[in-house]
Amino acid sequence: MFQNTSGGAGGGFGRDPVELSETPECVAVFDKFLRYLYTAEISISTSTAVGVLCLADKYNVESLKALCVGYMAENARSPRVRNALSWYAWAKALHLESLVEQCTKTIAWNVHEIITSPEWLSMDMDFICDMLRSSELVIPSEFSLFEAASEWLLHEPHRPQLRENAARLLPLLRFPQMLASQLYQLEQGELATREEVRDELHSLLSKAYRFRALCPFQAELGVSFSEPYYTPRDYVSYTVDNVRMQNTLRFGIQVDVKMFRGAVPVETRDGDWKITYRKPQNNVWSLQLYGHDTAMMNNEARVQPTILVYDENEKVIQVERGAAAVVSRGNCINLQLTIDEPHAARNMAVLLKNVPS
Repeated sequence: MFQNTSGGAGGGFGRDPVELSETPECVAVFDKFLRYLYTAEISISTSTAVGVLCLADKYNVESLKALCVGYMAENARSPRVRNALSWYAWAKALHLESLVEQCTKTIAWNVHEIITSPEWLSMDMDFICDMLRSSELVIPSEFSLFEAASEWLLHEPHRPQLRENAARLLPLLRFPQMLASQLYQLEQGELATREEVRDELHSLLSKAYRFRALCPFQAELGVSFSEPYYTPRDYVSYTVDNVRMQNTLRFGIQVDVKMFRGAVPVETRDGDWKITYRKPQNNVWSLQLYGHDTAMMNNEARVQPTILVYDENEKVIQVERGAAAVVSRGNCINLQLTIDEPHAARNMAVLLKNVPS
């Protein structure tokens, strides 16, 4: 609480007190805010950014607001996942689309770190739902997401709302992208035994098994599985090749790799692909992906490539997704990758995702 009790010249004209009610974050930086109004100068840090931003928004100081958003967006870039988590809710509340986008991207690229952290079980349901709606998650597998969601749902403080929480959260998981052995394991798990969840879970499992049964015959049956629920995210388990970027130019190098055929995930990789790498200049990589006959069903393969760039700590710092494409004997997929941070880039992983139509 702040009060303005200063009088006029000579004390003859008093003014009513002005009370300003601020949050603790804002109180801590109010002096910095006032100084900016007089000098147009301010020092922002990760610990003061939220308070300064809220004051700038509240008192409509657009120049300072833009300064804060720019600082926070830059410092919410991967791998700074802690900043992204801290600032995501503020960005949404203040409708700061550019900051929301940057925080969302960093969160998506670091999901595995988030769901394996001690803080995971206390995270907000709305945040978890926002996260699971994304098709851009970089994650070992869909099953790892289910295990984290199951742990959160069965955490003691959440159990009284198990039915409601499961009804919101489970449909956001992409059960069709799990292996048959994982679906069977899921059926035997604790969550499947809970009366509040059983019907919802069995309904979703039925859709997954239907996908596995019908997807190989899409063309003959005329069925479509193009909704996000049926499409893969960026599963690290779908990596087909890794490149040590600092140790080789990969100029004109060809690599033979394998991936499973068709859009139904299976453990056996018997589809043959060839990747050609070229790095001519200016940290721009050119990749071409060719599919052999063994990679195709009905003379074609419908795939989407993703390239992950890692830093020296194996944190994702860049993701480039190609468009879904149909590859046949007469064509290939061409990708161009410009490295955003060549000084930090160490490894590059190529993911190949079979997608349904």
